Amino acid sequence: MHIAYPDPHPVPDTGTESLQILYTADALGNAGIGVSLITPPPVTTIAPRDILGHELSPNVQVIHLRDGYPRWLPWHSNRPFYHAVVKFISQQAADAVYVRNLKLAERLLLRLPALPLVFETHEPFTLTYREEHPRMNLRQHHKLAALARREEFVYRHARGLVAVPPFLIDVLRKEFGVETPAVEAPNGVDLRQAEAPARIEANPVPILLYLGSLHPWKGVETLVRALPLVSGEAQLHIVGGTPARVEELRVLARSCDVEDRVVFHGPVEPGKRFGYMHRADVCLLPLTDTGIGSRHTSPIKLFEYMAAGRPIVVADVPAARAIVTPNVHALTAEVGNPRAFAEAINVLLANSALCARLAVAARVRAEDFTWIKRAETIRQFIYNLLSFRHLAKDTPGESR
Repeated sequence: MHIAYPDPHPVPDTGTESLQILYTADALGNAGIGVSLITPPPVTTIAPRDILGHELSPNVQVIHLRDGYPRWLPWHSNRPFYHAVVKFISQQAADAVYVRNLKLAERLLLRLPALPLVFETHEPFTLTYREEHPRMNLRQHHKLAALARREEFVYRHARGLVAVPPFLIDVLRKEFGVETPAVEAPNGVDLRQAEAPARIEANPVPILLYLGSLHPWKGVETLVRALPLVSGEAQLHIVGGTPARVEELRVLARSCDVEDRVVFHGPVEPGKRFGYMHRADVCLLPLTDTGIGSRHTSPIKLFEYMAAGRPIVVADVPAARAIVTPNVHALTAEVGNPRAFAEAINVLLANSALCARLAVAARVRAEDFTWIKRAETIRQFIYNLLSFRHLAKDTPGESR
């Protein structure tokens, strides 16, 4: 089987979306699927091996389509890329197309309706937009209506849906009334890449780590506000984020009188991220009480913390509970509550035996969330969809 996998995010690249796309394509290739990964040209010189820790699967061909726009221009549009994708795929012999971009999926469904399309959905876009715009003006109402039409069209006309976060399939069925075949396939981790070195030196002061993007829904502010309540001289190391977000958090740290205890590393090379985890005494994932922060997320960093064998404190939200059992794989803290996070951190810093027990259990649990297991789920789902399609052709009167 051969699938086309187009996306407007350049690959390879260091953005979260680009990393997830590359890991997905590589795992699908290793699961025996031929993949044409189609993206714009990257603006970095990073290679797949620098991200994956190994060579890209030979079953994956990376194809870069130029769209005529320099990607650094502020008025950059993805429309030319969408057009180029449709033209390119129409000339190829793909069994199906796998897409995670809503606008691109709509374009492909309209222009190439005979080609089976599987849509990987990461959130209920319409519900997220409503949550982010509680008081909408007329323009935003029109934008919401257009988004809802697009989202429903894709969910209704896709051959199948791959839902990344937990609970999302039920939400989409309730919101849009669609019965499109669907499967849940959370994000994952490469266990070999996450292996800890044989010897890790002790830190002079405890290191608390948050690694990842600094979007507001990630809730990193909670960690900064918790730090004054953490006993001893523990430092909070924040890895990732844009300069603007780092400065916002630096101002917050100053106002909390902990500026000298917060270390900002900024973005790091993807291949070095596990080194930061292995050096950490406690890994943290705060999140927020929002749809995308508490329910509609499948946090790659949580899987990576677990696979790295680190003690973890994570916000007590439904998405986290779908992955870890409190007090078995990690400690949980009330979402958005700095004092609760500080108390959980203090418990871990004072109890090395508990840290070791949680770390071992988390590492074992991570084996259920590998990229290759995810790819095998997706592969079987697509096989079933295509087989059912052929069966339907041979059986008049039957429908999906």
